[in-house]
Amino acid sequence: MKKTLVALAALAATAAFAQSTVTISGVIKTGVAQTKYSGGAAPAVNGSGLSLLDGSSQFHIRGSEDLGGGLKANFQIDTRFRTDESPAATQAGGNTWIGLSGGFGSVQLGKLDTHYGMGADKHGGHATSLQSSSLGLLAYVNGREFGPGSNTIANASRSNNIIRYTSPAMAGFTGQLNYSTNPFGNEGTAAVAAVPPAPAIVGAGVGDAGKGRAMHAQLNYSQGPLSAGFSAWDADTEDRRVGAALGDQRSYTLFGDYTFGMVSVGLTYNDSAITSGTIGGATQERRRTAWSIPVNVHMGPGMIMVSYTRANDLETNGVTTANTGASLISVGYNYALSKRTALGVSYAKVDNKAAAGYGLFTQAALGGTPANAIGQDASQLYAGIRHAF
Repeated sequence: MKKTLVALAALAATAAFAQSTVTISGVIKTGVAQTKYSGGAAPAVNGSGLSLLDGSSQFHIRGSEDLGGGLKANFQIDTRFRTDESPAATQAGGNTWIGLSGGFGSVQLGKLDTHYGMGADKHGGHATSLQSSSLGLLAYVNGREFGPGSNTIANASRSNNIIRYTSPAMAGFTGQLNYSTNPFGNEGTAAVAAVPPAPAIVGAGVGDAGKGRAMHAQLNYSQGPLSAGFSAWDADTEDRRVGAALGDQRSYTLFGDYTFGMVSVGLTYNDSAITSGTIGGATQERRRTAWSIPVNVHMGPGMIMVSYTRANDLETNGVTTANTGASLISVGYNYALSKRTALGVSYAKVDNKAAAGYGLFTQAALGGTPANAIGQDASQLYAGIRHAF
């Protein structure tokens, strides 16, 4: 009798979920790093320290339901966690969304990477240090702060409140359009705590939700050994009333990669500008261009990764600001022990000019090491392990 009931329950479950699938996956990435600071003028503190680094470990729940006629409902819950220490609150802070897909392409609603990461090297997806990524320069305009009015382009991560359309692939081309009702999240929250306090705002309330927005367009091409793309980002902060803090952003990235034999060579060019100040008051546009050359050499189960990235001097209201550029050299080796587990070693060094404040990517956010002072350099030697499940 018990066997019959179990069989009937299994049959019922199979019938109920025949058109649905849910999968669990994720990545755990951790390593040991020696980080060194040098060249900083007082009161900056030079020196070095040993630390355990998380490499953006994450846990995914993905689901899909076949609705018939080629139409599917899809979702993803992307939870980020730390292996080196416990954050105040572990939450679905990664790419988390729900949507529909079919012959028309796909539509997604949620929190998603938008413009972020275009043309970057491959450190983020391998066992080498995430802090070695070229995004340490490409995702910032002479700084490492987060939120509206800061030096961060497209959050250097995911953007909130995204409505996304992705076209089906056609002759190697794929297009994407994104719109956000407010990419930075609700102003006044902890996400923008690094931004200096805004002047007194005329009027009541926190912001005008109908006026904050971001738009993003992207075109990718991939055919044979060549892949290339163009990404454009345009964002305005939420509160547009007189006296409110201003932090509008414009950014363009052109990138490509060509593979011949076991070697791939890429080129990325980024042009970004942030307009800060107050609505109705004095404003300042800071603009910088940057470029990066990543080279990857595949050698059996191993891969050598080398990249050189340079951020040029800022132009402030059209006038060049001297000594605000920086360079980053990264070298890494990823060795696959299996399809899921890899070991990695890497070395990265940021050289800042006297008035530049760039740092290693996620240096303070995930590295547990402080951000650079202006004019201070940072280098890191790392050995780690990455497992995908």
